[in-house]
Amino acid sequence: MATHAIQDVVNELEHAIGNEQVKFDRMTRLLFSTDASNYQIMPIGVTFPRNTEDVIAIHEIAAKYQLPLLPRGAGSSLAGQTVNEAIVMDFSRHLRRVCGVNAEERTVVVEAGMVLGQLNQQLQALGLMFGPDPASADRAVIGGCIGNNASGSHSIVYGMTADHIKRLEIVMASGEKVWLDAQTASLKQIRALVSKLVAQHQDEITARFPKTFRTVAGYALNKIDPDDVNLNWLLAGSEGTLGTIVTAELKLVKFRPATERRLAMVHFDSLRASLEATPRILELEPSAIELMDAFLLDKTRKHAEYSRYMDFIDGYPEVVLVVEFYGEGDRELSSKIDKLKDKLTHLGHHGAVTIAETPQQQANVWTVRKAGLGLLLSQRGDTKPIAFVEDAAVPVEQLADYMDDVADVVEREGTTFAVYAHASAGCLHVRPLINLKTEEGRRQYRNIAEALTDAAVKYGGTVTGEHGQGIARGEFTEKLFGPNLTNAFRQIKAAFDPDNRMNPGKIIDTPRMDDASKMRYSPEYKVIPLQTRYDWTDDGGLSGAAEMCNGAGVCRKENSGTMCPSYMATLDEQHATRGRANALRLAMSGRLPQGLGDANLKPIFDLCLSCKACKAECPSSVDMARMKAEYLAASYDINGVPLKARIFGNIHRIDKIGSLAPRLANFVLRNPLGLSIAKTLGLPTDRPLPMLANERFSKSTPRTQNATAEATLIIDTFTEFNHPEIGQALLRIAHITGLKLNMMRLPGQGCCGRPAISQGLLDNAKNMADANVRYIAAHIPDGALIFLEPSCQSAFFDDYPGLVSADLRDAARKIAERVMSAEAWLADQMTDQTLHWDEQSRHILLHGHCHQKALW
Repeated sequence: MATHAIQDVVNELEHAIGNEQVKFDRMTRLLFSTDASNYQIMPIGVTFPRNTEDVIAIHEIAAKYQLPLLPRGAGSSLAGQTVNEAIVMDFSRHLRRVCGVNAEERTVVVEAGMVLGQLNQQLQALGLMFGPDPASADRAVIGGCIGNNASGSHSIVYGMTADHIKRLEIVMASGEKVWLDAQTASLKQIRALVSKLVAQHQDEITARFPKTFRTVAGYALNKIDPDDVNLNWLLAGSEGTLGTIVTAELKLVKFRPATERRLAMVHFDSLRASLEATPRILELEPSAIELMDAFLLDKTRKHAEYSRYMDFIDGYPEVVLVVEFYGEGDRELSSKIDKLKDKLTHLGHHGAVTIAETPQQQANVWTVRKAGLGLLLSQRGDTKPIAFVEDAAVPVEQLADYMDDVADVVEREGTTFAVYAHASAGCLHVRPLINLKTEEGRRQYRNIAEALTDAAVKYGGTVTGEHGQGIARGEFTEKLFGPNLTNAFRQIKAAFDPDNRMNPGKIIDTPRMDDASKMRYSPEYKVIPLQTRYDWTDDGGLSGAAEMCNGAGVCRKENSGTMCPSYMATLDEQHATRGRANALRLAMSGRLPQGLGDANLKPIFDLCLSCKACKAECPSSVDMARMKAEYLAASYDINGVPLKARIFGNIHRIDKIGSLAPRLANFVLRNPLGLSIAKTLGLPTDRPLPMLANERFSKSTPRTQNATAEATLIIDTFTEFNHPEIGQALLRIAHITGLKLNMMRLPGQGCCGRPAISQGLLDNAKNMADANVRYIAAHIPDGALIFLEPSCQSAFFDDYPGLVSADLRDAARKIAERVMSAEAWLADQMTDQTLHWDEQSRHILLHGHCHQKALW
């Protein structure tokens, strides 16, 4: 479409829904060109409808200019459903209201952008919940769950999203808004056509549709009664190809607290043994059977955050089945676990069986299981366990044989695979390890997909049990259903969307799944060489670190953890970890004209707090704080260092100068000149600037050295110049308790380098890190290194090993193993008898430090 015509579209959209809700700039389009799949397609533009009227206006303008449309929520789809050359409608920012709950009828009316996890949090107070529970519930939106027909771990109890839809309100391609049960002329015509097609193809529907309840391929003609056509069945799983869902009335189920659940983790020494046992365990009517293999468990053990949840694993099993039972009390639950153990004994099972009874124990298991996708993709390097055949589902009795075929196919193609997920539903997420940047990887991608599609069909299964067809599996629709049913799907699509503008190229008439022009990574993918300051060898360079982001969007969660504070505040994709990682990857792969010096990158990284929450909470361990520092350093090489970065990166020097006359410095900071300084530096003027202490910590506290002390306090800039009372408090506690503690002011510049790191002044930071490591290695070779300031501690612990000169890396790693926070050291040294507490109750407000929460 011509540039002038696009501008006409933009003008009309801005007039209709507001300037701030229309983004057709290159950076926004790039950020919405990917999801959690292997695909990348540039959209025409992005809109953020605030209400149903906005959605209608967008449809009407798109219809006028004959432009395709793509509704999108969290963008967590794994098959490429939410990328297209279309006008994207992002529902996740505004359309997220609960319109009404009827607790007696167990129904709720919600807008399409409502996050499923947040909906369930609100419903929990009423003892209710939405049944399907996809692993992405903490960011997946209701519209996406319907469009994908999501299910989850408990589908053997609750079925799929389609089973819980009462009514749907959609906007059709023309802009007409309708409830699907309405008797409008257009809907009557569609129902008549659907009824005719179902009656005409009934025998073929019976023969060709998968013999498993877990299928979202094609349009669900198998669910349609030709005498009473319910169009909800067609919209569920339609991937936005038939219309845009704006409101849904959903059926709810009883909420099950942990006290009404119990988990048994059954350990196996082979995948086949676990799958042969699954149909027999199902005879006991569990609520879920989830599978985790050794590859996933190994990745979890190596993850700094998720490893602490692994208390339910005994040894190193090849496979673990997580078997869950519902029950009304301890007696019923214990009885069900006993029956499971008896069944396993009868089956000849000899592996461990661990039990999770308490809420925390159960939460640990589900945390690991739901993080499975990201944990698998914490695999470093270009060869990764990728999604493309990960969603086949077969009758559970055929699952063991199907997985034998999987193993044979993958081995024949010269690679291996990881597997996890829903054994109870015959839907295992198989992820072959492939490098899509090579010709061999592209060949494996095609060959494995074709062979495993044939295998799924052979066993009466489907290519997709919950993740959808998208681009990855859309081309296999005819192989699955045959030409007659595929043509019936085309007629249904044409009835809803006669001009083929609603997310075209999905489900039917899909591009080839290995079309290089639509792939995020291909043999043609190249990155711009970059001389970095940090050592990124283990990641395959800075580009490899950015590529660790797989797009799953865990950073878009809002109601748990710390990641990502800027997204929580703005609900803006560019201010999520995923948005920043994408922007960095796009810059380094030549998609931004000025590379890392591109001006569009600056606002994206400006709101990153460098809190390191992503390093801990992202299952793939994307360390955006470190990447931001590297980006800033590279951008300074191109554009120069701004004054603000010079000032805050050298705060230790400024504090040192100010400490020569602290009262005068504080007077200046408090008066209008201080406000002017703050304004010049872009700081909020309604918050006071930090004051200097009247006396430096090192002046007020003699630095005695005790040869018998087993720990050394590293005096940081803020304790030295701003808050000496904190250091003095630590020394008083040490004195009272008889603990011996030496003190050390860092050599040279007297700073750990954290401010310089945060500001991207990495050459300065490296010099300080080198000097500090050399000094400590030479003068304090043993004992704990104690820190009062977590960000200084994190510099030694997390940054130094990758920042210092190559000859100092071993020394830096050894020093990192010795660092401790003051409170951790005190807790380690004290016993119950060390201190005698008074019995006075106190209210204490704890503001946890972001680095402390992320790294320890």
